[in-house]
Amino acid sequence: MNLWEIKVLYYGEITIPKAVATPGLDPDLLIVSPYLGFLLQNGKHNVLVDTGISGDFIVDGKAWGNFPAKGGRSYVEQSLIKAGVDPLEIESILFTHLHNDHAANVSLFKNARLIFQRNEWATLLDPLPIMKVRKDYDETLVDELKAANCIKVHGDFEFMDGIKCFMTPGHTPGSMSIAVNTPKGIRIIVGDLWHMQCMAFSQQNEIIDMEGNRHKITPAPPVYGHFIPPANLIYDYFDYYDSCYKVLSMIPSDSPEYIMPGHEPSLLAPSE
Repeated sequence: MNLWEIKVLYYGEITIPKAVATPGLDPDLLIVSPYLGFLLQNGKHNVLVDTGISGDFIVDGKAWGNFPAKGGRSYVEQSLIKAGVDPLEIESILFTHLHNDHAANVSLFKNARLIFQRNEWATLLDPLPIMKVRKDYDETLVDELKAANCIKVHGDFEFMDGIKCFMTPGHTPGSMSIAVNTPKGIRIIVGDLWHMQCMAFSQQNEIIDMEGNRHKITPAPPVYGHFIPPANLIYDYFDYYDSCYKVLSMIPSDSPEYIMPGHEPSLLAPSE
C-alpha cells in the first residue's frame, strides 16, 4: 500500500463565535478558524486538496457572516512556498466541494487536473436562492472551470494507490471526502462535513487553537448524538447524517486524530 505525507496548508482565517459551528454551545467563545488546504505527497506526486478563498470574498477585512477574515491568492502562494512546492508542480487538485472558501485561486495551477463531484458542478451552475443570498458559491468560478482541465466524477473512486475519494453529501450536494493512507494510519480529509473536530465528537471538552493553547468547551447534551450539525450550513440533514456515519465507519476508533476538517485550528498547532 502506497503511503502519503499530508502537509497542512494555511490559506488565511476567519474569526467566528463557536456557537455558529456548535449551536447553543459556548456562545461567548470566539474561534480563530483557518481556511485550510492539504498537500499530499509520496515522493513522486504532488496532489492538492482545496485551494482556499478568493480575496474578492473578503471585503473590508470581513468575509462570510460579516466576520473578521483574511486570505486570498497571496496566502495560497505563500503556503505553497513554505511547503516547498511550486503551483506548477501540482498535478491534480481534489475539491471537497466548490464553496467560495475552498475552490478559489485555480488559475495558479496551470498544469493541474481539477477533480470534483458532478453534483457539485450542477449546484455551482444553478444554486438555490438562499445559496445566492449567502454567496456560498463564486459565480465567476464557472468560466474559470470551463477553461480548465476538469474531471467531473460521480460517486466513490480510488484516485491513486493510497488515496480514495468518496461522496459525503449534506453540507453541499456534491461534497467529497478523501481517505489518505499515511505512515501514521488513515487520515480522512472531510472538507466542511465537520468544520472542526469538536463537531464530529460531541463530547469533546476542549479545543486546541492554532498556537497550541487549550480551551475548555461544553460537551453537547446527549440529545445531540455523536455529531453537532452547524447552524444554517447543512443543505440536506438526512444526507449529512448518512455521510457522518460513513466516515465514522472508516476510522479505527472514536479519536479526532483520524479526521482532518477544512477549518480545524489544531491542525496548525505546533507539535507537542
